[in-house]
Amino acid sequence: MCAMDERERQGDFEDREREARRRRRREARKERVLHTRISEELSEDIRRMADELRVPVSNIVRNVLEEAFSVVETVTDNVGDLIEDVVDEAEAAAERIRRQRRRRASSWEERGERAARTEPDTPADPEVLGWQPMLLARAQTCADCGAALPRGEQAFAAVTAGGIGTSFACPDCVGRHA
Repeated sequence: MCAMDERERQGDFEDREREARRRRRREARKERVLHTRISEELSEDIRRMADELRVPVSNIVRNVLEEAFSVVETVTDNVGDLIEDVVDEAEAAAERIRRQRRRRASSWEERGERAARTEPDTPADPEVLGWQPMLLARAQTCADCGAALPRGEQAFAAVTAGGIGTSFACPDCVGRHA
């Protein structure tokens, strides 16, 4: 008896599906007529195109309108995605700036504490004549405090009597030696 119930349910399901397909086809045939005024030139262009394609003018107009709306929807979706991407990038940039500010603020505090513990007039390396500012192309390590100096950050190269040296310093340590 269970097999019979299952077949009846399957039959009912198929009947409902057939009816739904029929209803969709009926609704699709219920097209609306749209009246509008157009210029003589546009009318001639549409008729010429319809003749070349050997289709009714109404089909040309319908297809053009459908494509225009499809393009507008696509562009609108793409612009929405683009705006979301720009907002995400702006938020990421703002977070990077906040992190840099926090890092700088904490390094200024450390710098103040270190300056109080050391003699400001004592040079770390008597060979160093000065410090040349630069943006690092490769990560380095501060020769004075050992802090990591990541690629793209500002650092200072030691300048000696022989030229640019091989040691680098972070802005905090250079400020302390200045």
